[in-house]
Amino acid sequence: MNRRSIGWMGNAAIALIVSLLIGASRGSKAPAISLQASMLAQAPSDAVPTTVEAAPALSGRYEDPQGTFQIGLLDGVITTTAGGSPLFTLPDGSLSYSVVQLPLDSENPLPEVTLVALTNQALNNGEGFQTQTFTSVPQGLQIDWTGRLSQGNSPPQSISGSVLANQQGARVYLLVVAALEEAAAQVSPTLVALAASLEFL
Repeated sequence: MNRRSIGWMGNAAIALIVSLLIGASRGSKAPAISLQASMLAQAPSDAVPTTVEAAPALSGRYEDPQGTFQIGLLDGVITTTAGGSPLFTLPDGSLSYSVVQLPLDSENPLPEVTLVALTNQALNNGEGFQTQTFTSVPQGLQIDWTGRLSQGNSPPQSISGSVLANQQGARVYLLVVAALEEAAAQVSPTLVALAASLEFL
């Protein structure tokens, strides 16, 4: 892979995550959906998605400046900020992740369908962003999604990823993982590794 294509992929992944975060920051006040009190169902631990891909290596931890969470850093990841949230990108730009915080009006536990609706509302500025399926896992609710990315005159490129939505009191944390098509197989093991490293302070 030449240097030019690596640079394009980096810009593409960053542009996707930034567009998602802009959507999240615009909806960061109270969500404009009906919130109902209901316990979020938890799946047994064997419901965590399995994959043949090796778990990515973590090399350190990132602590939110406001002291609300910590998360692992993928080996070699580049850390920046976008839309007021941390942005972590692999050097080749093929995969990025972020943690977006959404304040709520109440600490009442949200139903799964409401978490999905809230996630879709927060991230729907991403080009072609569509939620696909959601699964209850021990760390929260995993929501798979797809999208497209247009870059100049090039044809739109398929993008995919997963969101781990976790409610902590009057705040929902969205761990967003986005990958270009060639890194799509890394989304699941990356989400599993990052979810295990995510701590709320």
